Amino acid sequence: MRPRWLMASIALVVTGMLASGCAKAPTPVIEGKVQPGIWDYQNVKQTREKALLAELDRKQWQALTAACLTPAFFGREQSTPLLFSDRTEKRALEIPHETLSIESLGGDAAAATAAIATRYWQKAELLFAVDNYEQALWAVPAASFLEAPILVAPTRATLSQLDARCAIVIGTAKPPVAEVVNLPTKEDVWRFQLDLYQTKAHTCDYIVMTNPHDTDDNLNPNVQWPYLSLASAPLAAYRKALVQTGDYTGDRERLHALGGAPGAAEDRAKYEFVKPTFTKVKDESYAVEKFLADHGGNPEYIAFVGGSIELPFYICDIQVLWTYWDCEQHYVPAETPYATMRTDVDFTRFVKPDLAPGRIMGDGILDVTWMLMRTFWYREFLPGGEYASLAPAEWERKAVLIDGHRLNQPEAGGPPASPDEPFHPAQEIVDTISGAGYETDYLVPRDVGRPADKNQPIEKLLGAIGDRLAVQFVAHGDPPFMRIEIGGGGAGQSYHATGPKIRQLMEFDAPAAVYVIGCNTAALYASLGSNEEYIPPSMVDAGAVTYIAPHTCQSVCFWRYAPQGPASIQTVYFWENALARNMPVGKALNEAKWRAYQEWKDKQYEPNRGRDTDNAVEPDGPTVLLFGDPALQIGKAG
Repeated sequence: MRPRWLMASIALVVTGMLASGCAKAPTPVIEGKVQPGIWDYQNVKQTREKALLAELDRKQWQALTAACLTPAFFGREQSTPLLFSDRTEKRALEIPHETLSIESLGGDAAAATAAIATRYWQKAELLFAVDNYEQALWAVPAASFLEAPILVAPTRATLSQLDARCAIVIGTAKPPVAEVVNLPTKEDVWRFQLDLYQTKAHTCDYIVMTNPHDTDDNLNPNVQWPYLSLASAPLAAYRKALVQTGDYTGDRERLHALGGAPGAAEDRAKYEFVKPTFTKVKDESYAVEKFLADHGGNPEYIAFVGGSIELPFYICDIQVLWTYWDCEQHYVPAETPYATMRTDVDFTRFVKPDLAPGRIMGDGILDVTWMLMRTFWYREFLPGGEYASLAPAEWERKAVLIDGHRLNQPEAGGPPASPDEPFHPAQEIVDTISGAGYETDYLVPRDVGRPADKNQPIEKLLGAIGDRLAVQFVAHGDPPFMRIEIGGGGAGQSYHATGPKIRQLMEFDAPAAVYVIGCNTAALYASLGSNEEYIPPSMVDAGAVTYIAPHTCQSVCFWRYAPQGPASIQTVYFWENALARNMPVGKALNEAKWRAYQEWKDKQYEPNRGRDTDNAVEPDGPTVLLFGDPALQIGKAG
């Protein structure tokens, strides 16, 4: 008697031969397990030397087509930059590139994906077939790993032109080819993908989570940043990630209402209303993390691709009364709970995450894919790299700290500010970055109340920091601005670095990592009207590849006679981790948060000893967010 696995193999091959009349092909899957023979199929892509900017209109079939374009540019070993534009942004791309209009490929996804396959593949014996945009996002990493096209409703003529012999089907298509592998569910796609990686001894460590409904033709009016989910295609392809999807769109008005400035009254009803939204994200992030861990993967990174309404933050039920400052903090938006592989904690205290989280978002899909391009090809901006001529000389050796928490302090009882005497944590940060081998400038803005002050005005400082790798601000903040003290001779004046001012003044000519110590400088839950008012997308628009800042207020102050706290010291630890130890930025931040938290969580306020925590330490860990790819390495050894 033949073994059961052999009968399954014969049945699959014979069915295919009868359908297509082709010669016997290798069997890619036996009893649900991907076989090494899958690599016997021949897929030959056209050689591409230039990056591509794919332009699309805001129609979901075009988003579907754009996602299917990804495997033409991202492969298992080598990739070529691919950027998307939905024509809502204007950015001049300095890198050599070609431009392609998705609309020019055909009037629907079936015609357009066929055009892509026949344009970019000389032969594709193995291909993927999908029905919709969400399925395409699931398929992208496996298709890119196999160097295979993704098609919608492929015709016999297209299959014949590609010499197709095997179709991996996610959906309802029935392509007439020798072999068909059906993957009816998302979990089937994940299992296939992980089995496929195993055939090449690759271990998956990355998860991408996104909301494909941000491209719906009948768009939910709560959606604030449409079409960002499309960035999950190149991200998942490059990082070889599992893609988790769902409709996570929350109630914009109620989420913004919980953004909560310090001292805002607790509103339990609003919190309970939005809780099911972020609980769903928690449940589904945990589900994919556990799936990856249970199927031979090693979950280390998770990226949330999309806006803060389309993919809401977890709101930690932290209720804090700061005894030293006589103010309160309620509800802390965070992503660390999603990166914590536990379901038995309530997150009223900070919990060390198991994965490194990062948020991929910006004004639009062009800004975001430009950030990803500069992330994936980060090393090409270094001397000798393909894009080195586009970056300032020696940018990779330079850093800067702009101290915006100094010039008004004498009016608050502190000592006179001087650029020759950095206060905590400015001195510690400068010493740490310098000690890692970077030329680090310490800058204080000109005091507008002292005409003889020779420091540069704040506008000039902001406009001249784009040639550095590492940029640190020590400042204040309130949505929608970073508040920088500029003196005033007793008037206590401050400069408000709003989103529009950041876009106008700041331009990072090379990939830069930016960290802001300043309350609310990552705030996205605040009704500001225009998306351009928010600081995180403004920093991405200015060219930062990593932006780190707190969403809410931090229990820390930085001048000499005030208390210190975990929010300041974790900044020092981050730069030590990222630059001296060359840890990926997501892991560097996780470790820095936890180390600072452990040092401060049990300390109590002691007069004149520089300590003020009781339970006010709790917001400092979860509130600090990372915008960018958590797996990016910026240190010299990377």
